[in-house]
Amino acid sequence: MFNALLKYAPVQIFSAISVFALISIHTKLLTTAEYGMLALMLLTVEVVRAVAAQWINSSMLRLLPSKKADEHDNFAAIASSIIFCCTLPALALVSLGLYLTGLLTLSTFLTTFLVFLTKALYQFYLELARIMERLNQYRIAVLTQSILAIGITGSLLVYSPNILSALSALALSYIAAGLVVFKPFKISINKLKTADAQAIFSYGLPLMASGLVAVISSRLDRYFIADKLDLAQTGIYAAISNILLGIGALIFMVVALPSYPELTKKINDKAALYKAHGEYLTLLCLIAMPALVGFCILAEPITHLLLSEEYLSQGSTVIYILCAGVFVLNLKAHYIDHGLQFSLNTKYLPKISVFSLILNLLLLVTLVPPFGLIGAASAFLIANIIALVMSLWLSLKKGYKYAVPLQIYKIFISTLSMAIFLPELRVYNFVTIDIPIVNIIIDVLIGVSIFSCVLALLNYKKCKAWVINEK
Repeated sequence: MFNALLKYAPVQIFSAISVFALISIHTKLLTTAEYGMLALMLLTVEVVRAVAAQWINSSMLRLLPSKKADEHDNFAAIASSIIFCCTLPALALVSLGLYLTGLLTLSTFLTTFLVFLTKALYQFYLELARIMERLNQYRIAVLTQSILAIGITGSLLVYSPNILSALSALALSYIAAGLVVFKPFKISINKLKTADAQAIFSYGLPLMASGLVAVISSRLDRYFIADKLDLAQTGIYAAISNILLGIGALIFMVVALPSYPELTKKINDKAALYKAHGEYLTLLCLIAMPALVGFCILAEPITHLLLSEEYLSQGSTVIYILCAGVFVLNLKAHYIDHGLQFSLNTKYLPKISVFSLILNLLLLVTLVPPFGLIGAASAFLIANIIALVMSLWLSLKKGYKYAVPLQIYKIFISTLSMAIFLPELRVYNFVTIDIPIVNIIIDVLIGVSIFSCVLALLNYKKCKAWVINEK
């Protein structure tokens, strides 16, 4: 599983860095109000994608590995037929989303739909390349999209700094990268009547419902802030939230991306599955715990590097709360929910998501007026904690067993040690360096050293015996 991780981690890290670079470009070349509008338009894209595309990708990831090799192309053709049919209702959904946010014009509709369509198709063919182990094409596509997104966005926004330029740049990057992994299939409506299509619908539609509600719930705060406060506050909150969601996605997807297909191959052997899932959790925690805690400690210099001063008016409290919420959100999606997915009980996921959405809405109504952005962040955290507990309880009730290896506790102690000692050992306590990125890099190296040393002292994965044998 660790070897599979190394196949994808480098390009995923580069992709995540490009996302942070995009956020920095957007926030520095657009006003806070314009960035707030852009955030709402991109949110519309994600909501529509949850309805019209993402659930098909998730179904393909779960079901295609269990097929024989000579059936892969036919199954992929069925999935692609479904995704092309789903683009038609997406037209109406994009219009509705923009209308509800008060952003509907012909130009915003065309560019927003273009971003949806190009991203949906790019993600579909990218996931297909990963499942079929076309590794080089996958890597080239991710790098192409990342580089072009930064280059085209920067060029267009310097020439014409507006949200339509930002959206057009993203669409162009998805088109170019999508061509790298594109594989032609025969599209036919008749394929929607096959048994494989019914299996995709049966498995995927509950995921679509839960995914839609989850996207709305996790980003409902932006709609609410725009309505109760203003677009400038929406832009500030969206910028901070996007950075943290991007970091969270990077940290968890570095492990989940290569490892999830490996887990599905063991689906028929429960003992092997539980053991592999425990190893998967160990990898998740090994990367996610120190990374997110380290980000909280270094939040101020990192956000100063990425964002302009007007985005930092809320202080660090919002960042800490959102960081905790992002960890809980990703732990649920990339680990706890597996219990319901692997036991084929995905029908419960929409119910959890709906409950979380309602709870989040009630919390936003209660907390945003008196506490502003801190209230919105707190609502996000509380709703995600309760959703995680519900998913865990239902998974256990349905007989799924979560293995928690001893190594997890060693990782927790090492992370806690880093949280205690890193603030005291940060470079600015000893020397003044006027280059922010250098300060951050040195602090990261200090944090990694503390974490690694404590982990070694705790004999993580019997590393002491390995060192002795090497000698």
